Amino acid sequence: MAEYIMERIAYNLGKDPLDVRLVNMAKEDNPVPELIQRLKTDANYDSRMTEIIEFNKQNRWRKKAMKLLPMTYGLFYLGNYSVIINIYHSDGTVVVTHSGIEMGQGINTKTAQVCAHMLGVPLDKISVKPSNSFATPNAMVTGGSIGSESVAFATVKACQKIMKKLEPIREKLKNPTWEELIKEAYNDGVDLQDTYMAVPVKEIKPYDVYGVVILELELDVLTGNHEVLRVDLLEDTGRSLSPEIDVGQIEGAFIMGLGYWTYERLIYDEVTGELLTDRTWTYKPPGIKDIPRDMRIYFRRNTKNEFGVLQSKATGEPALCLAVVVTHALREAAQAARLDVGLPDQWVHIKIWNKDKETRAISERERGRS
Repeated sequence: MAEYIMERIAYNLGKDPLDVRLVNMAKEDNPVPELIQRLKTDANYDSRMTEIIEFNKQNRWRKKAMKLLPMTYGLFYLGNYSVIINIYHSDGTVVVTHSGIEMGQGINTKTAQVCAHMLGVPLDKISVKPSNSFATPNAMVTGGSIGSESVAFATVKACQKIMKKLEPIREKLKNPTWEELIKEAYNDGVDLQDTYMAVPVKEIKPYDVYGVVILELELDVLTGNHEVLRVDLLEDTGRSLSPEIDVGQIEGAFIMGLGYWTYERLIYDEVTGELLTDRTWTYKPPGIKDIPRDMRIYFRRNTKNEFGVLQSKATGEPALCLAVVVTHALREAAQAARLDVGLPDQWVHIKIWNKDKETRAISERERGRS
């Protein structure tokens, strides 16, 4: 809603929407202007915009548009997350069970990496077992971009408890290997298991996630079909716990948002209330030709998050908010097409893209001419 307002104000005043946004942004402790400038440079924004203007002059039935959108996403915590860590004395392997649910977001990988880092052991020593309510009861639902961070936080605390119990053994052995340390601890009767329940609302402070996206698309004026040519997305991930996972999370969230704003529809029978778009024949999530042809993810450089787990930031959902940029780009491309056929220069309202409806709006002047 706020971005729509910014676009509408800019249109009514005849100004660049980016200038309107910058004027209305917070001036203190706000890295977004810096992120905007950096992404414009990295994405060659100005030169590409010049090329798009020229392309639109030369092409009547295909129009390009490119839009830039900033984001400040307020992350907050709720619920409890538990972790149990067991170390086996025979070979020093570590098994972790936690109360989060792995659903492709990489929570198990991040947990294993954090555990290996805190214990100072190779990653292949760590095994994360499936979650169950017997081992970790009373857990919060996994969601809201906080599951991985909360479980990672609990893992840090449980590892710290174990390492404190191992300190006397380490001092006695004088620089032992991990396997030697664990075997001696077992022989001395040290409990090689520990647990921790993170209560994020008490232990982890909320913070903001910042991001900027530039999206370029091409619209087929005759059919209403469009192709996202390129996406450049810069997000403040703090000190990423797992860069490859965070890139995947950002990409996935953004693509999910593209589907939401363009193809996906929930249509109900007006009489019975039955959901009519209940399968992929009628409900269309993004497919291989709907994702950006060129997608580039950037992390904000040399930053950390004093409130996050090991200075990191969440990456699950924030990028989804940036996907609304596609509606602004589609509106701009549609507006360029309308001007080409002599329609008045007026605001084109697009809530969710409907290619049939919008194509009719673009072509109404042409039908009048025929």
